This record gives sequence, structure tokens and C-alpha cells, in this order.
Amino acid sequence: MVESPYDENAKQAEPGGLSDKSQQFMATLKKAVVQSKSEKLKSRRRSLAAQRRTTVDEEVIEIVEFLLGEDAFAFELEQLTEVCPLVGVTWIPGSPPFVLGVINLRGQIVPIIDLKTFLGIQAGAVTVFNKALIFQQGQLIVGFLADEVIGAKKLPLSSMQFSVGMLCGATADYVRAVTNDRLVILSADKVLTDSRLNKKAAGNS
Repeated sequence: MVESPYDENAKQAEPGGLSDKSQQFMATLKKAVVQSKSEKLKSRRRSLAAQRRTTVDEEVIEIVEFLLGEDAFAFELEQLTEVCPLVGVTWIPGSPPFVLGVINLRGQIVPIIDLKTFLGIQAGAVTVFNKALIFQQGQLIVGFLADEVIGAKKLPLSSMQFSVGMLCGATADYVRAVTNDRLVILSADKVLTDSRLNKKAAGNS
């Protein structure tokens, strides 16, 4: 009896296994799959590393955003000490128009400044003034009125414009930058070093 070619192939394969050619093919296929997965993982790692470098290299500033009327403004957080409810304000006779009065903050007398009047900001009509942003620079401690404090956040420098001129009626000297969505960032340093505050905020001429 003549054996068929199929019987011959069957002899070349191990019992219950694959022929040498099939095993070789499967090994090559497995190697290709492993290499493909490895390349995908390497590509993903390179992409994640690039994203991390972009995030790390992006310069940001931390700000506290607040409303004056319907318009949004911000200060950098560096010199902000706290945000407190505006209660118990005592008016001081003869004080400048931009000084609303003073509050007693844990034994510290703090003048409260109306930024709208102080900076000549033409903000919207809403005037709630229910919060005070307390800042300190050296011996000077003042509170700035805010209709509402939105909160703190980080902003990338790439989102800001630093040549702003006159904006919203505020003198350009006090404006640090404006973001792409028109958030006006005021310079706390320039406001706090203004001679009007240092000479008159506490009611001294």
C-alpha cells in the first residue's frame, strides 16, 4: 500500500504537536507580535515623556480671581494673607474717598480699600462688597474690596499679554497682564507701594 503525502507530513510532526515548519512560523509570528507591542510601548513612553517635559517647562503664576461688579480681576497669590468676610467696618472721618473704613482683624486694625475708586476702574454696576482680600507688604496691611472671590488657580505665562496699555479704566501702571479670555491681572506690588496707601490708608495725611 502506497502512503499518501499527508501521512508523510504527519510523521514529521511530533505526536500531538506541530511540524517543524509550523513551529518555526509560529515562533516568527510571536516574535513579530512582541516587537510590535514593544514599539508601541516605546512610542507611548516617548509621547508621555514629551508631555511631561512640556508641562514642567511651562511657566505659570498662581493667582486669586475676584469680581469687581461684573468684571473679573486677579492678584498674584504671593502676598495674599487671607480672604475674610467684610463685617464691622468703621468709617474714619477725613479719610480719602478710596478708604471705605477699617476693620478689626484679630486685634489688627486693617484699612479697607475700594479698588474701583483707588484705580479708577469702571466696573459693572453690581456692588455687593462682601469679601476683603487681605494683603501685607512690610508693615503695611490692607484689605481690598471684592464683590465675589472666585478662587485661586494657576495660569500659564503663555496665555498672557503683557503690553496692555489702558484697560477697563485702570491705569496701565497697575496692570501686570491680561489673559486671552480678558482676565485683568493687577500688580499687588505696584498697588501696595503706591504713595497714597502708605500715607493715607490708615487715615494719616
